[in-house]
Amino acid sequence: MNLARVGAAIALTMSMSGAWADCTRPRPAFEVPDGKTANAEQMAAAQKQVVGFADAVSKYVGCLQGELGQKSIGKEDAEKAKLNETYAAAHNAAADEVSGLANCFNEQLDTFKTSGGGTSVKPADCSKHLAAAANRTATTPTAEQMVIESSGHRFDLPSGSWLYLLARDDHSRACGNGLQCLYRAVVVVNESDETLECKGQITYDGADIAGNVKAQAQALVVPRSSQVVAGSLAKDDTSASVFDAVCTPRAKLPPLDTPANCKYEVVKPVAIADYYPAASRTAGEEGPVTVEFTLAGKASNPTNVRAVASSMFPALDQAAVKAVSEMVMRSNCPKATYRLKLSFKLD
Repeated sequence: MNLARVGAAIALTMSMSGAWADCTRPRPAFEVPDGKTANAEQMAAAQKQVVGFADAVSKYVGCLQGELGQKSIGKEDAEKAKLNETYAAAHNAAADEVSGLANCFNEQLDTFKTSGGGTSVKPADCSKHLAAAANRTATTPTAEQMVIESSGHRFDLPSGSWLYLLARDDHSRACGNGLQCLYRAVVVVNESDETLECKGQITYDGADIAGNVKAQAQALVVPRSSQVVAGSLAKDDTSASVFDAVCTPRAKLPPLDTPANCKYEVVKPVAIADYYPAASRTAGEEGPVTVEFTLAGKASNPTNVRAVASSMFPALDQAAVKAVSEMVMRSNCPKATYRLKLSFKLD
């Protein structure tokens, strides 16, 4: 029985297509089982139900896109903008529900695999996953999708420089309970050849929609890139009074003493997505992890597996170690040590 994680990324860009009418939003007619109480057959059935629900939502999204195109014909720009906002809200609400249920199922699948399940199935509490999915969909534009609200400071490094900015949505968005919100974020622009370990924070004149006066987070920023380091959603009339970022160049790893002619081959790979912790997905954690390991020579599992360059998220580091530990590899040099970089990236 093949029990694997469920991915349910529904595109959030509204585009025009053929015309349909009277789109009816699908609703889940199932409950995700608690992994400690369900058996393998019940988990497999839930897997099919989540995937089927995702397919139904994809068709609903297509219907919405067509209906939006139909109703936009002949409308003025202001009316089109209003229609786009209405349909995007309906679209995102359905996509959020798929994402939340998929993340909930993946967490319960991890629990099932760890506990071995049970014989008296009970439903899992998916409320935190549904809430987190709704919040993340509304609050995670890329650095390139936002407008600069204020500039911070620039810092010079031998190989270039880095700076931080306060960025925000270019227009307000619906964020539940009839509220209009803006997503603000501290963005680090890394113009150097260094990998930066960054911490950022935003202090509000009031609080964000989660009730936090200060939004704080951390992230790796790879060379020659821009990255959201910390951000949150707040009502559009709530100002950010202070923002800041502190970045430190990551120390280079010392070179391995493995001879250059020593090579390894992955005999049995694994799907990295299967090791992505459900809680990390819910929290929006992502990033690269460099793992170091030793190979015996003949095809076998690596030994002495450890994370030597962190993602800055312990759960992802542990997942990377587990993934590499369960690979099968061989090497032409017995007892040689190698490194492998794994990247956890949300859809």
